[in-house]
Amino acid sequence: MLAVFAKCIVQKGQEGEFLKLAHALAEKSREEAKNVSYDVLTDPQGTDNAYYFLEKWQDKAGLDLHMQQQYFVDTIAAVGKISEGDLEIHLYETV
Repeated sequence: MLAVFAKCIVQKGQEGEFLKLAHALAEKSREEAKNVSYDVLTDPQGTDNAYYFLEKWQDKAGLDLHMQQQYFVDTIAAVGKISEGDLEIHLYETV
């Protein structure tokens, strides 16, 4: 199983738009056959406008297929326009 942990710093004033995009992305992602879980998180004590995606996939093929979906491509492009810099993405494997 693979886990993805991605951090996104959202521009001030764009939090509502980001959450709309992120929640739609999570909902569609959860419908994919090889998705185990997909959550959007924030640090309740954080002050840097950071949001996180925590995803679990059955295998690399499932993650690769997810990243090719048009809704994913479109959402990441839209998120990029309201983010400060690139998403910070880390990939982990269950041991």
